Amino acid sequence: MPLTLRITLVILPMLLLLLLARPTGVSSQPSDQLQPGFNQALAQVQRAESAGATSSEVAQLLVPLNRAIELNKQALQLTSPQDAQHRTQLLNQVDQILESVQTQAGQLEITASRRTLINKIGAYTFGGAAALIATLAYAYGLSFWHRYRIKRTFQMKVVPK
Repeated sequence: MPLTLRITLVILPMLLLLLLARPTGVSSQPSDQLQPGFNQALAQVQRAESAGATSSEVAQLLVPLNRAIELNKQALQLTSPQDAQHRTQLLNQVDQILESVQTQAGQLEITASRRTLINKIGAYTFGGAAALIATLAYAYGLSFWHRYRIKRTFQMKVVPK
């Protein structure tokens, strides 16, 4: 996968998530407590991507992160004391989503690293086997050419002048 596509599909949405997760007008204690959760979740997703996760697998993790951002925005808009319980519920949902994303990203990192290791082992094995076959084919071809030249040399007729 080209590097520019990875940047477009993974890094850019992560940066947007970081920018959107910060409160713009209202500063409240729950959003300050929430920021490390977003950072940890994004770091875990980035580790999974670095381990070899595909862009579609990473995209599946970004959907719940977007949902968590929306719930966080809703919680930040609830500033009145009457809405404290609803805000707490929303923040609990955000925490659950972030924990779920971190768990899924951890599992994805393990799966992706295994897949990458298996692909590397397969590539080295296939490369070694291909090199061996190519060497044997070259040796056989060289032997065939040498025998052909010897045979042609002995088939020559010597014509006296």
